Amino acid sequence: MIIDIVRSNFKIIIFGFVFTFFSCIGQSFFIGLFNSNIRQELNITHGEFGTIYGIATLCSSLTLIWLGKKIDDLKLVNYSFLVVIFLSLAALFFSFVNGLIFLTIGVFFLRLSGQGLMAHTASVAISRFFDRSRGKALSYVWVGMSFGEFLLPIIIVYFLTFIYWRNLWQGFAIIIILLLPIFTYLTIKEISIFSRENKNGDKVNKNIPITKKTSPLTNEKKRAARLKKITTRKE
Repeated sequence: MIIDIVRSNFKIIIFGFVFTFFSCIGQSFFIGLFNSNIRQELNITHGEFGTIYGIATLCSSLTLIWLGKKIDDLKLVNYSFLVVIFLSLAALFFSFVNGLIFLTIGVFFLRLSGQGLMAHTASVAISRFFDRSRGKALSYVWVGMSFGEFLLPIIIVYFLTFIYWRNLWQGFAIIIILLLPIFTYLTIKEISIFSRENKNGDKVNKNIPITKKTSPLTNEKKRAARLKKITTRKE
């Protein structure tokens, strides 16, 4: 049964899987892998880094309220392109942070584009595409993040032994901008997702019978006619 659902809806499910996987770039566990490198180079304490991270995360969650709703106004493929470009630029910007202000902005961009918009796009796309199998589809898609939580720390810790951390972030930016736009186009270019509330609303409105308004004078005439019939029967 699982195979049937995935097979018949492969493109949208693999789209959600990959987007949740790449959302790991903005997740806490991923950014935390570079914690010691960043603190050493910028000469900041654990407390300062935690404060910066908390402020950036709060601001990104508030900004997501505004940016997240834009998916209702744009085609899914166009919105996904913008999110991918944003994530790539965020990773590139993060590779050049050299102070507290730029670190705050860099974390803000990563949290908003990765942890926020990438995961948001995948969830909204799957939730709107599926109806009866929505829960199953979401559970398959979010395996992407679990897979990233398992695989990425192993890869990053290994690469950090011989690659400069800033170069790694530049590599992430290149991989994202080269692979994800093509992948997005191939998987969801023909998928058009619209809000079901509007469609249901239209159907409900069409099914509502149209009743003719009657004037008070007509109602009075009807009542008088009924009373006359009742009186005639009694006589």
